Amino acid sequence: MKLKNILIAAVCCLTALSGCQSGLVYDEVPESIYTNVNLGSGLAKVRVRELFTNKIWQVNHNDGKGQWLENWLAQTLISESFQNGIDYTNNTGSDVTIMGKVLKAGETMFVQNTLEVVDDSSAPDGKKYIIHVFSPANVMYTTPNKGHLFVASAFDGDNLHPVFVEEVETGKYRSAIVPVRQDALVIELILEDMYACRVEPVNGAPTLGAPGDFTKPHQYMVINTTFRPEGVPETRRLYEIQVQLLK
Repeated sequence: MKLKNILIAAVCCLTALSGCQSGLVYDEVPESIYTNVNLGSGLAKVRVRELFTNKIWQVNHNDGKGQWLENWLAQTLISESFQNGIDYTNNTGSDVTIMGKVLKAGETMFVQNTLEVVDDSSAPDGKKYIIHVFSPANVMYTTPNKGHLFVASAFDGDNLHPVFVEEVETGKYRSAIVPVRQDALVIELILEDMYACRVEPVNGAPTLGAPGDFTKPHQYMVINTTFRPEGVPETRRLYEIQVQLLK
């Protein structure tokens, strides 16, 4: 008897709930949301990382005798200056071409991550959006504290040729400046609404957010995935990332 009463009550509740829902009117998602595939300020972030194996001496370990740090994965964001824009001076001693403009040695120009729109019949809206991403050609890695020091002699015969900064002990340094490896950059797009879109690599482009080879341009499709009115196709935009390292 109790089971029968419970079943009857459950059916009544479902019927009432269905009746309530049938009278609801849902607000449509604004078009500005379900069509948003724009990039935010700065356009893209660039991170670099380097694995140092037996290159750092732990000064206070092993009862004060010190020992090698077997592996240290250093990583840092290097794109902030170009996201905001900086006055770049060409100190290379030769001409540098930036977005088609030749900058003579000693000259200065304002450089910032830039979005260029070009016609492309294969793109969703007939246009391709080229993101010109700029990055320093060198990066400084600094150990967590003076108890961890780069050992200059550990780099003898290595492909990496650091410039060392802040000598703490003879031959041991707090920081090392090394070339940025363009074939192992970690790049992320700065989306205006990161929760509204997904990003898909095109034609074998490297996965964003992981180390990838950006020595050549790569394309990505940004797709808006939010709820949209019935019959309205999802909004897509083709972006192309082009990276230039500046010394």
